[in-house]
Amino acid sequence: MTVLKKHGVNLLIWVILAGMVIVRLTAYGDLNLSIANADTETYITGGAAPLFSKNMLTKTRLFTTNLFYHWADVQGCELQAVSYPALQTETYRAIQPCFDRIVFFQNIVSITAWSLLALVLSKRLKGGYEKLLAVFLIAAFGFTPAIADWDSILGSESLTFSLFAICVALVLEIVFNLTAEQTNKKYSFFIYILTSMALVLWAFTRDANIYTLAVLFAVSAVSVVIFPAIRKNKNLLISIATVFIIMVVGLQSAMLSRRWEVPLANVFNDLLLPHPARVEFMQTLGMPDPASAEYSTWFIKNAPRAYARFLLFHPGYTFTSFTSELGGIFSENVQPYFFSKQTSARKALIAANDILHPNTHLIFILDILLMAGLIFAVFRRKNKNFTAWVWLGMWLFLSAALTLAVGFFADSIGVTRHTMFAVEMFRLMLWMFLIILFDQANQKFEA
Repeated sequence: MTVLKKHGVNLLIWVILAGMVIVRLTAYGDLNLSIANADTETYITGGAAPLFSKNMLTKTRLFTTNLFYHWADVQGCELQAVSYPALQTETYRAIQPCFDRIVFFQNIVSITAWSLLALVLSKRLKGGYEKLLAVFLIAAFGFTPAIADWDSILGSESLTFSLFAICVALVLEIVFNLTAEQTNKKYSFFIYILTSMALVLWAFTRDANIYTLAVLFAVSAVSVVIFPAIRKNKNLLISIATVFIIMVVGLQSAMLSRRWEVPLANVFNDLLLPHPARVEFMQTLGMPDPASAEYSTWFIKNAPRAYARFLLFHPGYTFTSFTSELGGIFSENVQPYFFSKQTSARKALIAANDILHPNTHLIFILDILLMAGLIFAVFRRKNKNFTAWVWLGMWLFLSAALTLAVGFFADSIGVTRHTMFAVEMFRLMLWMFLIILFDQANQKFEA
């Protein structure tokens, strides 16, 4: 790419991104508009805990949202717009004193996060057309209603999406810095620190994020064994160790808080206890009579392990129960909590949303095929950059698969919402994988 063409492409990248940010800022109404849901009160309660206290890690909500609501100082503030879709009480958003600064912050972080991911992904592509396509598609993905509407909702979803986009961008930057022949040590150290901070905040937004972090640690540990260059990078080794510590603390926090207890009780009550054969299997694992006084004590100490063994020893049930619901899991791409005026801008956003966030489980199959294509190609192309793309793809794909499984099997109520993050990961991967493969194919063609 000539210098003149490179400058022209860079200018177009910023023009496209600026235009899309303007649309994002203006098409969704006032950035202070918000809506609460059934869980919002628990976030307010979590924010009442003393700063950096044990309660911030071991109560019903996680550290990041507790910290966020603590700093927002919403104790004593009254919710004025609350939505309960299960009771069909959906309504319009409103500007709610105290909570307006929360949603404003969520909107700004979201816009920054998806812009950052679009720019970092574009930066690491070779072709000029592919760079422009990446900025347009990734920014559009984050600025359409499937993601952007959640920025108005007083919950954990907005921060989960935004911090995930930031983490992917930073991890991508680290991976490609490792493939570079020369790197700025100060810049690399800064990125390691920033990534560690982002991973901490993201991991403690939702319990399911811990499993994604576990996958990141696993693929990083394997990479340490395979690639000598990683073993020589002390800062990177420290970062990998940090990921492990965050993972352990996160798992311990989830167990001590017993946030898993109510969802798993739903699973037992709805899916296991009504079936004599399943009860008989659980009794072989020591489960007492559910009507007995001992059941509660056994449940707290043994239920997670017993349920995991049940799924492992009944692969037919595990497979069929998942595949039969796959269509429903991918069937939604718009939040259910508030109504929006059907302006021309809103209709255009919904049309783009249905393209970028298709509500079909065919996405799941396509991602499997694309991931297989990436893995197959890496053995034929001795290319460090392509290896970096495949590494990133492996982390994202395995993380999405594990998060989807945990979200599906960990509760029998609200499965679509619990699996929503994993579904959006699969949707995002579709566009990322296509852009990466397109860029690699064009490089080979030009060569």
